[in-house]
Amino acid sequence: MENKKENLYLKVIDFADHKIGLYDVDTFIKDWGSEPRRGVAEKRCRIIKKKGEKVLEITIPKDTESKGGSFWRLNFPRNLDDATFEYDIMFGDNFDFVRGGKLPGFGGGASMGCGGTQEQYQNGFSARLMWRETDFEKLVIQKRPLSKEFKMLKKIVRSDESKEKILAQMRTISKEIIKYEWYCRDLIKESHKAYLVQYMYYPDRKTNQGDDQIYKYKNKKVFIEPNKWYNIKMRMKLSENPKKKDTIFAWVNGKRVLERKINLRKKKSYGINQVMFSLFFGGDDETWHTTKKEKVYFRKFMINGK
Repeated sequence: MENKKENLYLKVIDFADHKIGLYDVDTFIKDWGSEPRRGVAEKRCRIIKKKGEKVLEITIPKDTESKGGSFWRLNFPRNLDDATFEYDIMFGDNFDFVRGGKLPGFGGGASMGCGGTQEQYQNGFSARLMWRETDFEKLVIQKRPLSKEFKMLKKIVRSDESKEKILAQMRTISKEIIKYEWYCRDLIKESHKAYLVQYMYYPDRKTNQGDDQIYKYKNKKVFIEPNKWYNIKMRMKLSENPKKKDTIFAWVNGKRVLERKINLRKKKSYGINQVMFSLFFGGDDETWHTTKKEKVYFRKFMINGK
C-alpha cells in the first residue's frame, strides 16, 4: 500500500494477503517495486504462518556471510528530508549470532553500504542496523598497542614500499590474533549474546568501515535473543542547511534507544531516497560465518516521510 497525499510518502508492506509458500520474484516486485539483488531468486524467502499470522521467513545457509544473505532496495519516488522506517523482526530457534550481522535501514544519495572509495562516500550515507556479539570497544583497546608499533615502523623503515608491506603484515597478524581468540572462545562454549547498533556510512566517518552508534536504554546496551518479536523504528531528520548536523532517532519496542546528531550530507542535492534491506552475517573472514542454517522472520514494514 502506498499513499502520496499532501506530499507525504507512506508505504506499508505486510503479508496477510500473500499465498503460503515461496516468495516469488513477481510477488516481490509488486511489494518492493524493483528486482531483488539477492535472496529471492535463490529461494531463501518464503511466506509461512507463525502463530496464526503470515510472515516472511528468510533462511541463511550454513557457513556463509554476505553472499548467503538477502539484499534489495526500496527506492522512494523522491528525496525525503524527514522519514521513519519501522519493522517487526524475530530471530529463529537457537539462533547463533556469531560475531555480528546486518539488518535493514535507510540510505541516501550514492548509498553503497560497503566498498567504494572515500570520494564516493562524500555523496551519500547509509544507516542500517547491525547486531554485534563481541564488545568492539574492548577490541579497539586491545589493538591500540599495535597502532603504536605502526608509528614506530614508519620511523624505522625508510622505503615506502617496504613500509607498506610491513604494515600490511602487522594488520594481518592483528586480524589473526582476533580470529584465534574467537576460536578459543568457541572451545569453551561461551554463549553468543548480541546487542544492536546503528551501523552508518557518511562523509565524515573516521574509518574505512561504518561507524557504530550503539543502542542504549537507561545507559545499558539493548540486547536481543531468539524467538522474540522486536519492533524496530528509526527516524532520520535532515537539516535544511547541509552545514548543520542532521538527527537520527531509534526505538526498540517503543523505548527510545538512540538520539544522535551527525553530518549525513555536505550538500542538498540528495536526501533520504531508499530503504536498504540487508540481512546477512559479516564481517570479512570465516569467524563471522554462520555455524548452521539460520532463520529470521519479518512481520511488517512501514515507511512514512516528507
